[in-house]
Amino acid sequence: MDADIPITDVLDAWAGGDKAALNDLMEFVYTEIHAAAKRAMAGESPSHTLQPTALVNEVYLRLLKLKKVSWESRVPFFAFASRLMRRILVEHARAAKAEKRGGEAAGRVSVETVQLPVAEPAIDPLVLDDTLTRINEVDPRLAHIIELKFFGGLTEEEIAADLHISRATVQREWAVARRLLARFLG
Repeated sequence: MDADIPITDVLDAWAGGDKAALNDLMEFVYTEIHAAAKRAMAGESPSHTLQPTALVNEVYLRLLKLKKVSWESRVPFFAFASRLMRRILVEHARAAKAEKRGGEAAGRVSVETVQLPVAEPAIDPLVLDDTLTRINEVDPRLAHIIELKFFGGLTEEEIAADLHISRATVQREWAVARRLLARFLG
């Protein structure tokens, strides 16, 4: 049986206004979204306050707020979910930096809240977001391919389907995207 058929049916039901369909959808895709969240957070510190399960839950909460949805298949849905994950990670990183610089509790430090320094993540989500924004200015499709690969964990075939291009084009552009990432990330 084609795994895409039930998900597409549930997406259609959700687009048709069936709010319960989102719960059904999450049952179908939870494992894949959780795996994508783990990949997106792979470079984060073990003491990071947002864990993959919490990231998936935040994606779910934001999906609940959507009024009008329309996805033709699972690939555009996962593309959208990957953008949500990116946005959530960036918001979380910005909030953590603000908190680190004082936030609302400036001047008040208790012994219980002091933490020892922890190694920084391999790629700071804010740096990655800035880099993707810069790449988007050069070539929006390259930025989208990076986002789908990094945050969504989509395969080359899925990216090709989402962008309506060939797999060979995705492979070529992914090679270019990796070089741009390396250049922009130093």
